[in-house]
Amino acid sequence: FLGLELSLGKLVLKGVNAAASGTLGVPVTLQDADISLVRGTAVLKGLHVGNPEGYKTDGLLDLGSVSVEIDNSTLLSDTILIKEIAIDGLVLTYEKGLLNSNLGALIDQLSAGKEEQPKEEGEAKEERAPEQKPGKKVVIEKLTISGSKMNFSMTGAAALTGGGAIPIPLPTITLTDLGKEKEGVTIVEAIQHVLGAIAGTAGTAIAGSAKLLGQGAEAVGEGALAV
Repeated sequence: FLGLELSLGKLVLKGVNAAASGTLGVPVTLQDADISLVRGTAVLKGLHVGNPEGYKTDGLLDLGSVSVEIDNSTLLSDTILIKEIAIDGLVLTYEKGLLNSNLGALIDQLSAGKEEQPKEEGEAKEERAPEQKPGKKVVIEKLTISGSKMNFSMTGAAALTGGGAIPIPLPTITLTDLGKEKEGVTIVEAIQHVLGAIAGTAGTAIAGSAKLLGQGAEAVGEGALAV
């Protein structure tokens, strides 16, 4: 048990760097992870989420630190209870293209991946059903994202942004009881909820910064709110 406790951080670090990119469909890297089963805590540092294909900025999301508190008694159950997730130092690089944004494109990718899961019919479905094991689900009692900012840029709008990204502060985001009504959500569904909340906050921030960015930014903000 002591050996597992000491090695969990390295195992999670390796697992995230190996598997997260395939799950999200964009490059993902993690710099450090500290996991404790005894305390029921996890601390991730230096999480970088890259852009969907076609976007030119260095990446989409950079998270300074992510602190997670888990109910240990639920680790072996089908639904894991996460008491709190605290994300500090989020940097969103919001790149607005002609038809979509990099954030909107990632949300669309995750939604499409869920809809395209293969469906079995007839006897084949009945034969394979016993072999399929449902994935773990989570309930997140509280999630906060604080100390955040957004670097806003528009494709082909150098005059509007001055040739680079415009830094815009973001307010604290708080979500509660995520997945509670459905008796849990998958990790991908939880990520979709969080990205949707970030998209809504980003759209409001852009629209509110119209005086700095010009009238065109207000339209961009309205579009972001619809993501």
